[in-house]
Amino acid sequence: MGSRRMAGGDLAASNSEQGYYVPRNYVGSKVAPYLGQWMLMLLAWPVGALTHWMMADSAQLPWLTPGLAVMGAVLAGVAWKAGGTRSPITQTHAALTVLIGTGWMVACAITAPWTNPLFGLWLYGGAGLAISWNIRRALRGGEGDATSGLFEKVKLAGVKTKAIEVAPNKVTAALALPAGEVSVEDVQGASNKLAGALRLHKGAVRISGDPDDLSQATMTIVPNDVLRHPQPWPGPSAPGGSIVEPLVPGLYEDNEPVQLWLPGDKKTARQLTHVQVNGMNGSGKSHGAKIAWTEIATRRDVVLIVLDPSKGEQTVGFLGDNVHTVTGHKECAQFITRVPAAITEQASQLGKWGFDQWVPQAYSEHDMPFIVLWIEEASRVLEDAATLTTIAEEARSAGISVVLSQQKSSFRRMSTDIRSQLGAGWCFGVNDASDAAFCLSDEIVEAGAAPERWKNRRAGSFYLEAPGIEEDRMVMPARTFATTDADMSAAINDCRDVRAALWPRTAELLGLPTRPAGTTTAPAGIRENFAPLHSLESMPDITDEEASTPLELPADPESDLDGDMDTELPEDIPLDLPTGRPPRRVARDRLRRIVEKLVADGRQEITVRDLPDPETTFGRSRSWVSGELAALARDGVLQEVGTDGKATVYRPATGHAA
Repeated sequence: MGSRRMAGGDLAASNSEQGYYVPRNYVGSKVAPYLGQWMLMLLAWPVGALTHWMMADSAQLPWLTPGLAVMGAVLAGVAWKAGGTRSPITQTHAALTVLIGTGWMVACAITAPWTNPLFGLWLYGGAGLAISWNIRRALRGGEGDATSGLFEKVKLAGVKTKAIEVAPNKVTAALALPAGEVSVEDVQGASNKLAGALRLHKGAVRISGDPDDLSQATMTIVPNDVLRHPQPWPGPSAPGGSIVEPLVPGLYEDNEPVQLWLPGDKKTARQLTHVQVNGMNGSGKSHGAKIAWTEIATRRDVVLIVLDPSKGEQTVGFLGDNVHTVTGHKECAQFITRVPAAITEQASQLGKWGFDQWVPQAYSEHDMPFIVLWIEEASRVLEDAATLTTIAEEARSAGISVVLSQQKSSFRRMSTDIRSQLGAGWCFGVNDASDAAFCLSDEIVEAGAAPERWKNRRAGSFYLEAPGIEEDRMVMPARTFATTDADMSAAINDCRDVRAALWPRTAELLGLPTRPAGTTTAPAGIRENFAPLHSLESMPDITDEEASTPLELPADPESDLDGDMDTELPEDIPLDLPTGRPPRRVARDRLRRIVEKLVADGRQEITVRDLPDPETTFGRSRSWVSGELAALARDGVLQEVGTDGKATVYRPATGHAA
C-alpha cells in the first residue's frame, strides 16, 4: 500500500509540474485541464468591477483609459512574438485573447460591469472565448506534451519535448529523456520510425545528443527534401580573397552555405586540416572536387597542386594552365617522393620568420603561399604508405593541406596511420553504411548521417565533417552546386592575375615551375608590348612583280644632324620603352597610396571606376583591383556599403577618413 501511495503521489507531482493539479480519479483527471480558461473568465468580472470602482469617478480617467489601451496593445504584441514558434492560428488566437481581455478592462473603467451590455458581453463573450480554448485543447489531446503519443508509437514512452523552434522547412525540438530508461542511441535508432509516424521521407528526422547531459537531446525535422534538385552555382565565394576564408562547395538542406576551412586559426583554436573525400562511382565526387578547385584557384595566397594518376585530362582538363597538375601513375608516384623535402624546407623557413604555423602574413610579407595538395584516385598513390604517412604527419606545420580522394577508404586501401591524420571527412553517396564509417565518425553516423541511402542516384549529395563546423551541421545533408566546366574555367581565368606563385625554394624541391607552364612566362606588360603586329599566316603573299621591283630610296633624304664630335647631346631623351608590370607588392602599395590620396581629398565613396586604368597603373586586370579593394575593407582601411548597380561601393572606415 505504501508503495502504491508513493506511486500515486509521484504521478500527481509530475502532473502538477505541467501547470495544473490532476486528481487521482479518472473523471477529475480528464476535466481538470479544461477548467483554467473558465476560472479566468469568472475572475474577469470582479477585476472589471474593481477597475470601475477605482477609475470611473477619477479626474484622470481620460488619461487612464488610453494607458490601458496602450498596455493591451503591448501585451498583445508580446503574445504574438512569444507565439512565433507555434502555428499561425495559435499565435493569432493568443494575441486576440489578450486584446479582448484588456478591451474589457477599458470598458469597465468607463461603464459598470453589472449593467448591460457589459454584463451580457462578459457572460456570453467570456464563455465563448473559454470554449474556443477548450476546443483547441481537446483537438490537441490535452495540455501535456503533444508529442507524447508520437514517442509512444515508437516505444519511447517517457520522452518529452521542451522548447520547439520553427524555421522554413525545419523544426527543432529539445528532448528530455527519462534518465536511466531511454538513451540517445535508442532515440537515434528510432529516427526512421519517427519519420514514418510523421509521414515523412527517410532521413527527415535526425537526433543529436547533448555531450554534457545524456538525458538531453535535440530532434531536427526537415519535412521537404529541398536537395532533390541542385541549386545553380553563384560563382566563387571569395574571388581575390584569402584561403583563410572558407570554401563553399554547395548548400545544406536548409539553404545555408556549406563552409570548409583548410588553414588553422589560433583565435578559434581550429587546426589546419587534411581531408579525405569518399564516394562511389557516379556519386558526384569529381564534380565536388572541381568546385573546390575553383574556389581555391580564385584566392590570392594559395597554390593548388592536383595529382591524378588515373583519369588525367578527363578530370583536370578544365583547369588549363592555371593550376599545377601532375597526371599519370608513375609521375604522381615520383612527385610524392619530393614532397617531404619541401615540407621540411617550408617548416624550417616559417620557424625562422617566427611563425609556428602558416598564416596570411607568411605570404604578404615573404611570398610563401598556402599549398593544397589534392590527390585524386589516391588509392594508386597510397602504395607508398610510408611516404604518405610522413607527409600527413608533418605537412600541417609547413602550411600544406593534403586532400585524399578515392571511392572507399577501406583498410586495404588506406592505413590507419594515415587515416588518423585526416581531420575532415567529405562523404558523397556510398554503397552501404560500412563504407560511410571509413570517412565519417561513429558519432556522426549514429546521429543520422546516412550517405548510403543515396548511393549514386543523387549525384552531388554529401555530408561534411570538418573542424569549424557545428555538430548539427555535420549530420545535415548538403548538395554541390550545379555548374559546368566552362563556367568554372572562366571564373579561374578571371583571377589569373590574383593567384600566387610557389615559393621559389619549394618549387625547386618539388620539381615544378613557380607558376604553371604557360601562365606568366614573362611579365604581362612586356608580352603585350612586344607582341607581333601580324602573324605569319595573316601576312599577304608577295607577287612576282612586287618581288622584282627594286627598292627606291627617297630622292632627297634628310640631311645629317648639325654638329660635330664636340657637340653636347641632350641629357634626357624621352623614350617610350616597355617596362613590364610592377611586382605584386609594389602594385599593392601603389593602390593603397592612391586610395589614401582619394580619402585625403575628401572622397566619401570609392569604387573601382574611381581608380586609374589598372593595366597602365598596376599592370593587372580590373578583377585584381576589385579583390585588393575588398582586402583593404578586410584590413579596416575601407568599409563596404553596398553597390551602385555596377561595382561595389566603399567608404573610408572610421579612423581612416580625412
